[in-house]
Amino acid sequence: MDRKITHRTKLLYGVGAFGYGSIGQTISSFLMFFGTGILGIPGTLMGLAVGISTVWDATTDPFVGHWSDNTRSRTFGKRHGWILFAGVFVAVINIILWSIPVGISTAGKFWLLLVILLIMETFNTCYSTPYGALGLDLSQNYNDRTAVQNYKTAFSFLSLLVPSVLMMFLLKDARSVTGYISIAGVTSSLCIICACICFAGTYRHRTMASGVAGSPAETRKPRVACAHPRPSGVRVSAGEPATPLATEDRRGIFEEFFGVIRQKNVGRLIAGYAISLSAGAFLTSLGLHVFTYTFHFSTTQIPIIMMCLIAGIIAGQPFWFCVSRRTDKITALVSALAMLVVCMMVFACVLPFRNMVPHGSTLAFVCVLIAACGIGTGCLYSLPISMYADCIAVRKQETGVDNTGKSAGFLTFCTKISNAVILFVIGLSLDIIGFNGRHATQSMNVQNWLGWLLICGVTIASTVAMLVYSKYSYTKRDFE
Repeated sequence: MDRKITHRTKLLYGVGAFGYGSIGQTISSFLMFFGTGILGIPGTLMGLAVGISTVWDATTDPFVGHWSDNTRSRTFGKRHGWILFAGVFVAVINIILWSIPVGISTAGKFWLLLVILLIMETFNTCYSTPYGALGLDLSQNYNDRTAVQNYKTAFSFLSLLVPSVLMMFLLKDARSVTGYISIAGVTSSLCIICACICFAGTYRHRTMASGVAGSPAETRKPRVACAHPRPSGVRVSAGEPATPLATEDRRGIFEEFFGVIRQKNVGRLIAGYAISLSAGAFLTSLGLHVFTYTFHFSTTQIPIIMMCLIAGIIAGQPFWFCVSRRTDKITALVSALAMLVVCMMVFACVLPFRNMVPHGSTLAFVCVLIAACGIGTGCLYSLPISMYADCIAVRKQETGVDNTGKSAGFLTFCTKISNAVILFVIGLSLDIIGFNGRHATQSMNVQNWLGWLLICGVTIASTVAMLVYSKYSYTKRDFE
């Protein structure tokens, strides 16, 4: 029987992404600019540092997910101890990251940045992987899985408002080191507070995942054959014994990974998710460069644009949820990607004429366009995870083995590897077009190329993702 959870539980679970997300979004939005424009690290080296740390983060995801699956604690269950303690460490390392001395050599800044990022990403994994797995644990209902991810996504992107708003008050000059440190102090405090709220708000559900005797997960015996219609193409023989946990432990984690991606639709879903997130990476990582150097918006105007992006993402969550309920998840997802492509086509028509209209009109138009991009982008962070959770639920029901954390780790492993490659490409592209962070004003050629890089990156990633997702064949009827 499906396990129902209240809206309050979904809400308090989603809060856990707010503080942690404020740190992640600050790093995603500001770190490339901070490294190239303030620390003076070349774009290629910045892309290399971020890429290496992201690969490390991705590699540790399946292992932390596996350890989380096998954590047995009467006090913390499987996930809650990881969430609580890792949240504190992420907050501390975040402040250290933005305190790198400007006066040391370029090589010294690069190596110090790399070491801090590696430590940061280690604790990021220890928080985010069990936290994501907890969301999958909470509900086994087809629509509820989407709702849980909607709450998580909404709070994750709502957190972007925090650094954007603080930018207006604490970052009067985009090159101010103390401003970034002050923002880090606030976001780190939010990370600790929100981790505690998530911990307390979902604490009574820890036995659902802990495996402690008497918990719902423990009292129900695993079923080998589905009692409900299952998606076609998933083969489990009647009477086939569930894989023992000890055998699972002995098998290599990455050997299992290839077994996971060979399952029908799972490989397509992972590939599509990784590619579609590349569109979001271009939008957030290059956005600050484009708004600062191409459109010459001020540090007061840029937060307004970012607020429009967040408003669009949050508004898109109930919108795409309704679309997915009326049609299907895959239909909603492809529609969101098509919306992003249309927005980039409009942006391409406006870019060459940006200096021919009043600055205020340009700001208003960009705000509307970015809000529309936000509506499309928000779907990319919630529906694919909900669809992946559907596949995990089928596999768990048919084998009787709970590998939720490990499976979630496999998904983030692939997406982070893809993100590392994209960030390296972005850093390399900045060097190729001649971007120089030491100059407050870039040449007109560089300004134009920044805008075209954004347009081409989002358009190509969205189009390829649509082609990959179009091969996904599970529908709502398969799970109902």
